[in-house]
Amino acid sequence: MVLTLREAASVCGINLKTAFLWRHRFLTAQAGKNDDKLSGIIEVDEFFLAYSEKGSKTITTPQKARKRGGDIDKRTKEGQVAILLSIERSKHMITPILSADTTAEIAANLAKNIAADSVLCSDGSWAYVTIAKQKNCDHKRLINNKIIVIDKIYHIQTVNGVIAHFKSWANGQMKGVATKYLSHYLAWFKESNAKLDNLQILKAAYGGPQYYGT
Repeated sequence: MVLTLREAASVCGINLKTAFLWRHRFLTAQAGKNDDKLSGIIEVDEFFLAYSEKGSKTITTPQKARKRGGDIDKRTKEGQVAILLSIERSKHMITPILSADTTAEIAANLAKNIAADSVLCSDGSWAYVTIAKQKNCDHKRLINNKIIVIDKIYHIQTVNGVIAHFKSWANGQMKGVATKYLSHYLAWFKESNAKLDNLQILKAAYGGPQYYGT
């Protein structure tokens, strides 16, 4: 069950600001964990969300330069933010946010996380051709909806379903998420799919042993 901040504040007997701060304290502990090694049959695709400054008191323009030492600007062309989602059939996934939708950026965020000799299922993007060769993966390309399934088991329907579910969750239940906190919500979504229990989340938030699910 996912509560709104107001609902969580009411249940916990705290104010709205404290509920917000605690939500992101827990999520910060989970964000950035994109070092899982995927193997076997791996599905991958990138997707885009509109850049959002939800909750910000000062709205910047897409052209505004970031401050020295600040976080990298995750906006891509036309105000969209690119996310790479890779998932194996056991449901382990990685969800890095891309600085740009380029072959180099996709390779930097995917190649290190997939085991050699896996089966990589993707759309027709040439970025994945490069990665498959680099990791000696058997590459199954599903191109332009002309090929939906190869050999009855290789497809990208799982990853596309997960992407659709995340978009529905983020834009529906969460009523949109600020881009500055996008990595937090991706972590929340990923860990909820790994079926972490509340105790494991609390341990992670306080720096205890990490658990990635099975």
